[in-house]
Amino acid sequence: MGRTIPAVGYLRRSTQKQEKSLEDQRAEVERYAREHGYSVLRWYQDDGISGDATERRAGFQAMHREACNGRDFDTILCWDLDRFGRFDSTEAGYWVHPLRKAGVGLVTVTEGPIDWNGFSGRIVNAVKQEGKHQFLVDLSRNTSRGQISNAAKGNLCGQAAPYGFDRMLVDEHGEHKQRVRNGDKVA
Repeated sequence: MGRTIPAVGYLRRSTQKQEKSLEDQRAEVERYAREHGYSVLRWYQDDGISGDATERRAGFQAMHREACNGRDFDTILCWDLDRFGRFDSTEAGYWVHPLRKAGVGLVTVTEGPIDWNGFSGRIVNAVKQEGKHQFLVDLSRNTSRGQISNAAKGNLCGQAAPYGFDRMLVDEHGEHKQRVRNGDKVA
């Protein structure tokens, strides 16, 4: 088939609730690499970290440092652009520009090579980045609104009661049905 392209794989999931996401992403990236002539030298990952919390994404930070300082790979492979990061277009430039200068490209399973060099590619990428970032902003706002509404009604904003409190199951009329202490099973 010819020379394989040296690459690294990057995996990220936002929450622990996406149980198989990292395994699924890795399997898809490995399949893509085989089919398109990439050799994955190593993997980086961030588990349970939002795509806009780049300062907390140690795997991403390490990959970026290596990409920009004496790298041994030409390409970063990941499942989708939102796994790479949910940046707004300005922050995306902060991370992409050094990669581009270093000659490192991004290839996603869902879209193939991301064009950071051509005018139309940069425009399309900026619009997609903004969309993915806006999704996160909207999700956060809607989640907060729901939590505030639940708290105002006296409901929990999570699965467990705060320390020192018990849960109370109520019916559709707000009548108490069962007190649930920490560790109790719900009848």
